[in-house]
Amino acid sequence: MRTRTPVAATIAGVTTALLVGVLAAPPAVAGHDHRSGRGRIAFGAETETGTQIWTVWPNGTHLRHVTQVDGDASQPDWSPDGRLLTFEWDTEDSGKVAVMNADGTGLRTLPQTGCEFEGQPVFSADQQRIIYERYDCDVDDSLFSQLAAGGSEQRLTDAFPDGHTDPNVSPDGRHISYVRFDNGVEFQQALTVADADGSNARDLLPPSADIGIKQAWSPDNKHLVFTRDANPDPVTGILSANIGIVSLDGDIRMLTHFTGGTWSAFVGSYSPDGRWIVYRLQNNDTGDSWLRVMRTNGCHQHTIFHQDGVRARGSDWG
Repeated sequence: MRTRTPVAATIAGVTTALLVGVLAAPPAVAGHDHRSGRGRIAFGAETETGTQIWTVWPNGTHLRHVTQVDGDASQPDWSPDGRLLTFEWDTEDSGKVAVMNADGTGLRTLPQTGCEFEGQPVFSADQQRIIYERYDCDVDDSLFSQLAAGGSEQRLTDAFPDGHTDPNVSPDGRHISYVRFDNGVEFQQALTVADADGSNARDLLPPSADIGIKQAWSPDNKHLVFTRDANPDPVTGILSANIGIVSLDGDIRMLTHFTGGTWSAFVGSYSPDGRWIVYRLQNNDTGDSWLRVMRTNGCHQHTIFHQDGVRARGSDWG
């Protein structure tokens, strides 16, 4: 699919507290309980043999490996009732939308027709449908939906000559957000919001913000959390991605402030109570990553998962 992979760069400029807590040594796994933000976190874990879906409690306990598919399982999304996961299942010659029970049982894929790759799936607010990106042999790269049980495919957007990816549905079901590739130009990715049927689309953040391919709604439907500068600078090659929150009126508040290229932060999603955000901290020089959480004001950042040889990727807090 059209997921961008960051590359290594140079050095980071961060606060003194972060220098002590992050750069001086890898962050320690936290023992916090986060009772108010209960719910498992699903994430893709990349290893030398591919990417699979894992789940973990927000205090870092009860780590569970829930997929063992041939190929790569990535971009997980929880159903609203927390009983199902949908994810992107990629092989060398196919990309499919898969659905399974939260424990990994009952795996199935949505039906496909023609020459297409499908991925980046999310459930609708009523859990009846799954919205996903469909890339059709360089002809079309748009958003579609199907019944969660399969069938009744519907087009939501007409992306030509752009491309649309990473759909997300507001909790009230009234809107969708997605990342729009501006005429297919690299490093030009907008954050777009539309009505649930794909109509009345508008860019909430412009293509120059280079939005990362993972963004999410707040539980109160008022904000979106996003990653900006998600790809290396086309001139300098330096990558320092950062996380921010934007209101539907376009007011922005940045939560991380990395510069220089060594460190980047890539967002996952809000906690169910809206008080926390799960995200990935990445060392661009080594490729190491830490699955972390922070308050929605950027404070109380700490690690919940880190394992040598396992790189956390896209995450969703169920």
